Amino acid sequence: MKNLLLVSIITIFLQSCASLIGTVGMVSLGAASKEKGIGTTLNDNIIKTKISNLIFKLDKNFIKNTRVFVNNGSVLLTGKVQKPSDKIEFTKLVWTVKGVNEVNNELQITDTSLIKNIARDIASMGEIRARIMSDKVINSINFSIDVVNDKAYLSGVASSKEEMLLVKEHASSARFVKEVYNYIILNDDKR
Repeated sequence: MKNLLLVSIITIFLQSCASLIGTVGMVSLGAASKEKGIGTTLNDNIIKTKISNLIFKLDKNFIKNTRVFVNNGSVLLTGKVQKPSDKIEFTKLVWTVKGVNEVNNELQITDTSLIKNIARDIASMGEIRARIMSDKVINSINFSIDVVNDKAYLSGVASSKEEMLLVKEHASSARFVKEVYNYIILNDDKR
């Protein structure tokens, strides 16, 4: 009898909390909508859901160690992955989602035994970004650059083949870069 009474009290309590939680959720959605509009908020939520689903399909273990934030089509990835190739795969994956305008991959690599030239990679990445940002033909916000062990990985969306080739050329001419992997897609691609 005591157990039935306890279960009943807990059930009533949880039911009364559900409306409170729903109200808090609506208020927070309303607050976010005022800042950037309901349409943008919904688009960002759709993008985030699509990215989360792709990450889950890639490897369900990644979900617990990573976070995805979307603001006006700009995606921020945070958390931890084991290998540099996982970080690069995340960037490529995010660029496949329609509506993504920018990818900021701040994932930390936990297995540093695979990273042999950290200082050179950071220097190369900075050099490539500086060249792309100073090139007036290139919209630098549309591209992500990762450099791991003297290999540059380019991803993003180019408005033309000329823009894509310019980005690739800037990466190829970086001082320590030995190989360039181009995953840039053209704007007319169906994503």
